[in-house]
Amino acid sequence: MSFTRKTLKILALIYFVLGIASLVIGIAGIATGKFESTYGPYAMLATVVLVAKGLIDLAAGVAGIKGANKPSQVDGAFKLGIVAAIATIAQAVLTLPAFGGDAINYGAFVIVVYDLFFVQQAHTVKAENKDRL
Repeated sequence: MSFTRKTLKILALIYFVLGIASLVIGIAGIATGKFESTYGPYAMLATVVLVAKGLIDLAAGVAGIKGANKPSQVDGAFKLGIVAAIATIAQAVLTLPAFGGDAINYGAFVIVVYDLFFVQQAHTVKAENKDRL
C-alpha cells in the first residue's frame, strides 16, 4: 500500500470518528435540548446542520476507507470530500447567526482545509490507480 493510500485511510478513519461524534452530539442535542442555551433561537438549525454534516463525514469516511483499500473505488471518496467541504462552509454560514453574526468560525476554516486535503489525497490515489492500469 502506497504512502498516499495510507494517508487517505488515516484521514478517512478520522472522518469516520468525527462523523459518529457529530451524530451523537447532534442527536443528544435534539433529545436533551441543551443547544438552546448556546444557540438560542437557532438551536434547531444548528442541530440539524450538525447531524447533516455528521452523515456526510461518516459517508466520506466509509468511501475513503473503501477507496484506500481498493483504488478503483476512490471516486466516491473524492466526490464526498468535495461535498464535505461545501457542507462545512454551509455549516459555518448557517450557524453564524447563532454566534451573533460577528464571530469568525476558525474551527470551520480548519475543517475546510482538512476536507480539501482529503480531496487532494483521494485525487492522488485516483491518479496513481490510472498510472498502474
